[in-house]
Amino acid sequence: MRAAQQLVDGLHTPPRLPEIAAVCAVAADHEAFSVHLSDGCPVDGRFEIGSITKTMTGILLASLADDGIVHLDDEIGRWLDAGDNADITLAQLATHTSGLPRLSPSHVPGAPDPYAFLTADVAEAELRAAPRKPRGVEHDYSNFGFQILGLVLERADGTAFADLLERRILRPLGMACSGIPGHGGGAGITGYAHGAPAERWSHHLWGAGGVEASAEDMARYVMACLNPPDSPVGWAISQAQEPRFEIDPLRSSGLGWPIGPPGYLGHDGGTAGFRSMLGINRSAQRAAAVFVNVQEARGLAPAVRHALDADS
Repeated sequence: MRAAQQLVDGLHTPPRLPEIAAVCAVAADHEAFSVHLSDGCPVDGRFEIGSITKTMTGILLASLADDGIVHLDDEIGRWLDAGDNADITLAQLATHTSGLPRLSPSHVPGAPDPYAFLTADVAEAELRAAPRKPRGVEHDYSNFGFQILGLVLERADGTAFADLLERRILRPLGMACSGIPGHGGGAGITGYAHGAPAERWSHHLWGAGGVEASAEDMARYVMACLNPPDSPVGWAISQAQEPRFEIDPLRSSGLGWPIGPPGYLGHDGGTAGFRSMLGINRSAQRAAAVFVNVQEARGLAPAVRHALDADS
């Protein structure tokens, strides 16, 4: 497959990225995957994948539910002091139908390290302060909701998010150079914003966007998400990708997975110094993803869509 190389080439021609950019692209079909890295990008370099992390958090939820540790209709008040928001269910968090705001109430947009204040105790206080909205009737994307979901999964299993991720997704899929910072192998890659190295955001709650991964690891992940293996993690992937809430006639939400238009699913991501996009075309049995260490990088979504739809 040349799709991965074409993804990288397409982002550089015509020039859309600065010379400092490191780019990784992966492509997969029903038989194999391919990986292409821009010049100078280390093979084991770890890209911040941003909100693509939410797809992993949804898989963790499905995995814990499969083991009977949680149920999708469990209310978060079982584990958190959430005040009037205690009746939010895990499924509502995972499908962005919880009624929680996009960001926690005390979040300061544009702050240089916007999530550093959000510890577990602060998150519970933020939950109690968040305005009560109708549950399960409207899709409203919530980063805060997935931060809360990751915290609930930690408490339900009595296991840190990093270890949940390692045991239930990364190790079964052979993703040795991935994890939250400080966990897993691989080398760090510097992210950039406005031409200068970007300071990494601090996280205490990892479920919304804290994962880093190497190119080959993400190829393994993309392949597994396109063709879930016959294993516990494959079952969890399949369950997470099932439609759970209809947004409109063309789109629905799985557990951490945006689905639609029909036949397509995927997620994008952004951090202080990285951009990413992952897409799957079920009808064509094709998947692709691209990761860039430049916050202002654009054109990732159309590049991935082209790779999904192009003749191979």
